[in-house]
Amino acid sequence: MTKMYKLLTIIFLLILIPLLAVTHAFCAELGVVDEEDPLLGVREGWSWPVVVLQPPEGWDSETGGVIKAAMRTAERELSLERDAIHGYEVTFMFSDLADPREFETRLATWRAMNVAAIVTFADAEFNATLAELCSENGPSLIFAAGDDAFINSPETGRPHPYLFALELPYYARANALAEAVSLDNTEGMTAVFTDVLSERLARGASLTSRFLEARNITPLEISLSAYGQDQFSPQVRELESGGTSIYICWLDAMATLSIWQNLERRRSGSIVYYSGPQRQILTDADGIILVDKEVLLERNEEGRNVIINLIRDAFDVAVDDHVTAARAYALAKWVLAAYRVVGGGSDARGIASALGRTRDIPLMDEALSINPATHRPTSRKYGLLRIGNRRFESYGSVDVFSAETVE
Repeated sequence: MTKMYKLLTIIFLLILIPLLAVTHAFCAELGVVDEEDPLLGVREGWSWPVVVLQPPEGWDSETGGVIKAAMRTAERELSLERDAIHGYEVTFMFSDLADPREFETRLATWRAMNVAAIVTFADAEFNATLAELCSENGPSLIFAAGDDAFINSPETGRPHPYLFALELPYYARANALAEAVSLDNTEGMTAVFTDVLSERLARGASLTSRFLEARNITPLEISLSAYGQDQFSPQVRELESGGTSIYICWLDAMATLSIWQNLERRRSGSIVYYSGPQRQILTDADGIILVDKEVLLERNEEGRNVIINLIRDAFDVAVDDHVTAARAYALAKWVLAAYRVVGGGSDARGIASALGRTRDIPLMDEALSINPATHRPTSRKYGLLRIGNRRFESYGSVDVFSAETVE
């Protein structure tokens, strides 16, 4: 009996100790948010938890506060519905995870809590580590941006089953540039400049050329070393004499400015497209055109007022960063829509499937639909900016489809 008792005691402890560890982690996770009892529903079992990872600035920052307010607004809208989701609600659990070494431990805790979705506002390094752990085994990981996120499997070329992104990949700007050029009625040849010393720029130029060819435009690729070169006179002179009228620059801002200055001196009337973001150094370069995925959100006054009023009505809080608020609200609505489809929060595989086919996600005046073949929005609008009067002036927009983009 004594030996049997000891054996049973050892077995009991082997079961109890891991259980206590999980329980302790569970309780610790539930205590990371400082608002007034925001996780009551999770504790009592009538609300499903969705983890939200903090931005690099942290939850105490202005950005963190905006994200919380916007996602809590969507959460509150669900709670005010008569039956919510078959009598259950969803709670966004704002985690304090800040050390990538804690990922595996936290994931074990979240899985034990039946967390089926994680929304991450973290930086690329954190996201890459977490994506590796979630991609095939869940829970679903949704990138708040995802421009630099790799959600496709290198082996299949298809998205991992549990990875999603609200934005199109970085090289979607190559699609946007090609589309913008195809809408231009200017006659003449199109040259695509790039810097051979930058793998990222060179790949962007190559993709732009491919997308131009798909639009029946034959590009002339010019690869050079832009480092220490500030005139490009020989290249421009040769291209001009050959009838080139459109220049697409996958170069840095300084090199792009040099090409524009060369063309201005020749008074050629050619058009220069720039692949990079807005740079103050370019503001004297009248006529340069660039693509910008944020500008349509930044300059959308009607959409700005809608999201600000939604948050003010819910919490009597005024937010200034309406772009972050709109994105956080869209992410929350995306998750809630998936939970509605499944009708529950513990079916991680069902939630992932629903996330991949959600429709009508409100991002200001865009209603986004997720393409199940890409796990990104079916299409996004990219704003065009044209430099004039020392400003980046709105110049229309183009649609980019995720099925045509490359990570």
